[in-house]
Amino acid sequence: ESALDKIKGQAFDLIITDIRMPGKNGIDLITQVMALRKDVPIIINTAYQSYKDDFMTWAADAYVVKSSSMSELKAKIKELIG
Repeated sequence: ESALDKIKGQAFDLIITDIRMPGKNGIDLITQVMALRKDVPIIINTAYQSYKDDFMTWAADAYVVKSSSMSELKAKIKELIG
C-alpha cells in the first residue's frame, strides 16, 4: 500500500516488483499501478519462473528471474529507461 501511495504522489522512471510480497501480490500491484500510471515501465523481478506464463504478468514490460548475477536485470533497466 505504501508503494501505491508513493506512486500517486511522486514521479518514477521505473518500477521493479516481485510476485510474492508481504501484504500484497505483485500481480495485483501491477494492475493498480497501470490504472494510475500507464507511462511507467514495470519489471517483475522474481524467483518464480512459473508465473511467467500467467497472463496477468504479461502487462509488465519485462519479466526477469532472479539470479546471483544482476546482469539481466541491469540490461532490462537500461533497455527501458536508457
